Amino acid sequence: ASLGGTDIFAQAHILGLYDPDRSQSVMSMGDQQSWQALLTALHGPLTAQKALQGAGIRILTPTISSPTLADQLRNFLKIYPQAKWHVYEPVNRDNVLEGAKLAFGQPVETRYDFEKADVIVSLDADFLYAGFPGNVRYIRDFAKRRNPDGNMNRLYVIESTPTTTGAKADHRQPVKASDFSNVWMNDSLWPDPAFVNSLDSDVRSHSGSSIFLVGDHLPAEIHAFAHVMNARHGNVGKTVFYTDPIDANPINQTESLKDLVNDIHAGKVDLLVTLGGNPAYDAPADLDFTNVLKNGGVPLRVHLGLYQNETAELCQWHINQAHELEAWGDARAYDGTVSIIQPLIAPLYNGRSALELVALLSGQADATGYDLVRAYWQKQHTGADFEQFWR
Repeated sequence: ASLGGTDIFAQAHILGLYDPDRSQSVMSMGDQQSWQALLTALHGPLTAQKALQGAGIRILTPTISSPTLADQLRNFLKIYPQAKWHVYEPVNRDNVLEGAKLAFGQPVETRYDFEKADVIVSLDADFLYAGFPGNVRYIRDFAKRRNPDGNMNRLYVIESTPTTTGAKADHRQPVKASDFSNVWMNDSLWPDPAFVNSLDSDVRSHSGSSIFLVGDHLPAEIHAFAHVMNARHGNVGKTVFYTDPIDANPINQTESLKDLVNDIHAGKVDLLVTLGGNPAYDAPADLDFTNVLKNGGVPLRVHLGLYQNETAELCQWHINQAHELEAWGDARAYDGTVSIIQPLIAPLYNGRSALELVALLSGQADATGYDLVRAYWQKQHTGADFEQFWR
C-alpha cells in the first residue's frame, strides 16, 4: 500500500524490538511465572464462566486490523456469547467514525487518490505528516503532481496551527480551532475573504478532480460536511473512495471504555483481559480508570503487553508480549490490502502474541501463531491450491 515506504512509527518499531526495557517474562503479583502457570490460573475462572455464557468476561483491545485476530475474538464471543469486546486507544478516530455515520448511516473508510486531484482542500488535516492513515503513499502521490512544468495541483489549507501540510500549501488560511464548526456558515470568520472566493472558484472549475479532507480530531459534523462536499463536486469514485472499515470493531472507543467502567462499578466483570495498551495511564481522567482497577472492582485481571506499564502493575497477571516483528500475524493496510506478518527472529524473551493468548482463552493453549494465521487463511482460500497460495 505504501509502495515500500515507511514512516517514523515503522522505523521506531524496529528499534523497539531491541529495547532492553521490554518485559521479559510472565509475571504474577511481582513473581516470575510460566505460561503453564497462567493456563492453570485461568482454567477455573473460564470453566465457571462457561455456565454463565461469559457474562463476567471483558476483553479490552486497541484498534485491530488483523483479520486473524478479529476472527479469533468473534469466535471467542461465540463460545462466551455474553462476554463483551471493548476497544480503546487514547488517540482514536471516533470523530471520523461518527462523521461517516452522519453522512451514510454506517461506518465507512475513506481513501483518496491524490495523483488524480487537481485541487485539494485540507480542513486541519495534516496528511503530509506521519500519523495520518496512508500518509506515506499520499505523500508520494501528492508529490507527483507538484511539477510546475506539468499539470500542477493546488493545495488549500485551512488550519488552526502551523503544520507540515500547511507549509506546503499554495494558499493557507489560519482559523481558530473554536471557529471550525461555524466558518462555512459565517463569512465574517474568514480573515481573508479572497481566500474562500479563490477556493470556491477553483473547486467549481475542477469537478471530479478535487478532494476535501478533514483532520481526525475535528467534530463529526465537519467530517460529514466533507463527505457532502466531495459528493457535491463529483469526487466520489474518482478521487475519493469509500470501503468497509479497516477497523475490525468500528465502535466509538470513548463510549466503549465508559461502558466497561460502568460494568466494573456495577460488579458485572469477573475477568478483564487487556491485549496491549495502557488505559490506566491514558484513559480519560474523569473515568478514573486507575482507581477502578486498583480498588479491586475486577477479581481477575490479565494484561498482555511489551512493557510492565501502569496497567500491568494493577493486574494479577502480566504476559510479556512477543514484538510484532518476532511473531506471526497479519494486518490490513489503510487501503484494505492484507499482508502476512512473518517474524524476523524468534522471540527474544519467549513472549506470546495476542493471537496465542486469545487461543488460550478459547481452549487452544498449545496453538502457535503460525498455525493460527495459516488456519485462518486456509478457511478463506479453500481451493486445492492452498499451499501455493500460502507460499
